[in-house]
Amino acid sequence: MSAAGKSVLVFGAGAVGCLVGGLLAKAGYHVTFIARRRIVEALRASGLTISGVWGEHRVSGPLEAFESLSDIPNAPRLWDWVLITTKCFDTASAAGEIRNLLPGIGFCISLQNGLGNLETIAQEIGWEKTLGGRVITGVEIPHPGEVRVTVHADEIRLGHLRREVSMSAIEEIAAQWRSAGIPVAATEELEQYIWAKVLYNVALNPLGALLGATYGDLADHESTREIMNELIEEAFAVAMAHRVSLFWSDPAAYEEVFYGQMVPPTRGHYPSMLRDLEFGRRTEIDALNGRIVCLAEEKGIEVPANRLVVRLIRYREKEGLGRQKVVSS
Repeated sequence: MSAAGKSVLVFGAGAVGCLVGGLLAKAGYHVTFIARRRIVEALRASGLTISGVWGEHRVSGPLEAFESLSDIPNAPRLWDWVLITTKCFDTASAAGEIRNLLPGIGFCISLQNGLGNLETIAQEIGWEKTLGGRVITGVEIPHPGEVRVTVHADEIRLGHLRREVSMSAIEEIAAQWRSAGIPVAATEELEQYIWAKVLYNVALNPLGALLGATYGDLADHESTREIMNELIEEAFAVAMAHRVSLFWSDPAAYEEVFYGQMVPPTRGHYPSMLRDLEFGRRTEIDALNGRIVCLAEEKGIEVPANRLVVRLIRYREKEGLGRQKVVSS
């Protein structure tokens, strides 16, 4: 399918944003990246190199990249797709900025982790323009201007949470992305896919970050396995209370798949949350276990294991940010 004339804005172009935006740019789409300075400078100077399990790709520069929307010349523009790839704690501010682009937006597509992103975006621009993509691919930036795909567990699942966007429109976008070399499938079960990833992340991410352990280590030890089971079972109870449809009937069914199929391919991996803590960065705990705690409170459900890991991660965040201030002063 032709990319002629289509414009794409990637807002918060980190690893995932550079990967998807880079492949769209290579396929002929007019892609504009909003990113941090070091990434902007690299994209402008030499373009983008993509490597790893999605293949080897060279996206020749200079690419159009800016640090903020206000830096883009000749605004306003019309954007066929606005991809939000920020961290979850920046979703509200990103959505507020993107609202200023209305009515010149076709669809806004969140490719983020965690719960609550689509609802936040839809509050600003409406459900009729809001889509989401569940990404379960490991991506890293070894150096600005380089993206490496380290793990590919499944296609991007592209869909909606409300029935205000037709499946034919979503399937058309998915077909265009596939033509650009992006593994993606349209789905009517986006909520289930998002929650499936959340169940995986609430069990592995905070515990691995707190203990400095790989996913395989966590699964191998009885003590950490018991904690992960508690985290999963609490998240299941919350989902059931909120009438969320899941792919599994009960926690035991999920845990069988989790330990038998999901963990083994990523046994040697450390959670990205560990890297955030090591570098004194804010984590996405609030959109993962923190969101489970908030949803539990709405229904009067006790989730002590999730509440505990949230408190511990927040302590480590504060400790890391405080250490950064001391070092830089």
